[in-house]
Amino acid sequence: MKYFKVICWTECPFCIKTKNLLINRGFEFEYCSIDHSRSLLEHYKTIYGHKTVPMVVLKEGGLDDKFVGGYTELVELLTREGS
Repeated sequence: MKYFKVICWTECPFCIKTKNLLINRGFEFEYCSIDHSRSLLEHYKTIYGHKTVPMVVLKEGGLDDKFVGGYTELVELLTREGS
C-alpha cells in the first residue's frame, strides 16, 4: 500500500496546502499534527534532517520510507510522476 505521512502544524499554510493537494489528487495519507509537542518536532527534524513543517514521507508497503521534503518537493514529485 502506498500512502503519504504528513507531519504538520494545524494552522501552517503550507501544511494546509499539502493536505489539500493530497485530497484533490486522491491520495491516501495520514496527517500528524504535532502542535503541542516541541520534543516530537525536534525528533522528526533529527530523523529527516528537515527543519520546517510540513515533513512529507512516502510510505510504500514493505519498502523503506522515502522522505520527500516539504510542500514544494511534494509538488515536484507529483509533477514528475504525472500524478
